[in-house]
Amino acid sequence: MALRSRREVPEHETWDLSPLFQDVAAWEQACARVRQLADELANIAANSFSDPAGVSRALALHDEMLRLGTDVERYAMSKFAEDATDEDAQRLVSMAQLSLERAGEASEALVAALCRVPAPTLARWVDDPSLKPYAPYFAEIERVRAHRLADDAEKALAAHAAAFSLPSSIYEAATGADMRFEPVRDSQGHEVGVTPSALLMHIETSHDTALRHRAYDSVVQGLRPYQHTLARSLGAKIQNDVVAARLRGFGNVFEMLQAMRLGGTMAANQVPPEHYFMVQDVMMRELAPHMRRLAQLRKRVMGLEKLRLCDTKAPFVPLTDAELTFDDARELIVEAATPLGSTYGDILRRAFEERWIYWARNQGNWNGAFCGESSAHPYVFSPFEGGMYGVFVMAHELGHAVHLYLACQDERPSNLAFSNLFIETPSTLMEHMVAHALLRRAGDDAARAKVWMMQMFTFHHDFVTHQTEAEILRRLYTLADRGQPLSTEVFRRVSRQVLTDFWQDAVDLDEGADLYWMRQPHYYMGLYPYTYAVGLAASTLLADRILAGDEDTLARWIEVLRVGGGKTPLELFQHVGLDMGDEAPYREAIRKVGEIVDHLERAFS
Repeated sequence: MALRSRREVPEHETWDLSPLFQDVAAWEQACARVRQLADELANIAANSFSDPAGVSRALALHDEMLRLGTDVERYAMSKFAEDATDEDAQRLVSMAQLSLERAGEASEALVAALCRVPAPTLARWVDDPSLKPYAPYFAEIERVRAHRLADDAEKALAAHAAAFSLPSSIYEAATGADMRFEPVRDSQGHEVGVTPSALLMHIETSHDTALRHRAYDSVVQGLRPYQHTLARSLGAKIQNDVVAARLRGFGNVFEMLQAMRLGGTMAANQVPPEHYFMVQDVMMRELAPHMRRLAQLRKRVMGLEKLRLCDTKAPFVPLTDAELTFDDARELIVEAATPLGSTYGDILRRAFEERWIYWARNQGNWNGAFCGESSAHPYVFSPFEGGMYGVFVMAHELGHAVHLYLACQDERPSNLAFSNLFIETPSTLMEHMVAHALLRRAGDDAARAKVWMMQMFTFHHDFVTHQTEAEILRRLYTLADRGQPLSTEVFRRVSRQVLTDFWQDAVDLDEGADLYWMRQPHYYMGLYPYTYAVGLAASTLLADRILAGDEDTLARWIEVLRVGGGKTPLELFQHVGLDMGDEAPYREAIRKVGEIVDHLERAFS
């Protein structure tokens, strides 16, 4: 059946953007105001600060610019997510980007101006009552100051920002516009469009073996002609990072990548490189054996002669759902959150009643799901088509919504900072809650096996897919940091070796393993992939404690969600009794994965 157009979608399936702006005209006025505020802030920052009062005025202006800029971006991106083919929505995004670029330049000018103030002087000023609320922001300034270059050098680097982002732009253009992936036919003869994203997000979790294999082969064939081009682009990205680390005086590239703020409200990880290495070592050493057991079980139950890379997520439990309505999803998610207390329940009910969620599936929809903050409340984009997978996705995004709502309540925009090491903990905690609710409802092992399979989708995505990416990046960055060239053959060899080390003989690896580094934009995002393991490991342990009735942990968790800035991610975890700088929590989370594999082995013994 053909998808509806955006105009055909009933209002109750959409979000209510009126708390942001009543109409596009009001949005355009706000867009202009952001640019005006940015110019005012840049003019102030062009001069040296002489007292706390001047800094206080600049930060108040900065807060207003950030708050309004966030709303401008949220409105434009929401319209674009509804229907990316709509020319009016495309225009809004372009206008928003221009305003946000101006705001970003003004924010950087403020940082530069504050770094010109001697550190002892700024430390005294921070004690002024007008500046004390900005302690998290000033702590960030001191972290930046330690590796900041001279103003002229920083300006030169900023002027070349577009050039430094070329590697990822080349990847996006190549995979999104130039590459051609031949459509394939499923086992019923229906034609299916193929992209690397579709293979990763949908096709690899299909019951249809013919579809999985044909789509996988199509992706490999589409990637192959571009391997030399993308080896140059990814090699340039990695080399840029290595050079930047040396220029800024870091001991190695991993130190810089852990210290980098990713822009906007995304904070630095603020952990040493050894943390990255520790997480990778534990995953490769202790998770891999459980996943090999599951691979062997999958191969046996599915009757496959060989288990290919594209089969490692294939469900061997029937996952066909009874049709679920949006109201069913709402009921399940709210029920699942009951152990999390009234704070969660109240926010989730508001999200559904006040239309924070766009859940319609229509032509031009954004490919994926997301949650974004605003001055009113978070907005969730999660098109829902009636399956249990869609419930888990919506619960995941609503987990983000609860976090963003609480964190943004009382925090000043200049202080807001969310680290990727922490950000996926609230979202995956909601997935655990949904799984628990479903297991409680399940009447037999067949029903429970479906839930276990859904849980393994999450663990595979965050613990396997992202961790093999992270291990590939670890080895590539290590080579580059040692001054060794990164050729196409090096990318192919490292990629295959990582997958071989992880899967050993449980999976039959072919050329797709050599080109694995070409399948995701994550390779252009530094150490980002490994942060998924941190977030999911933490939420796995949190879920167990909360479901066991640990009221102190729950109370501390709500306190942590209200922290908008000022604490490192490891400090946030420590507040709820988790030492995520140690191996123990990861090993405990991996043990939970092993238990699920045990359940599945017994169910199919």
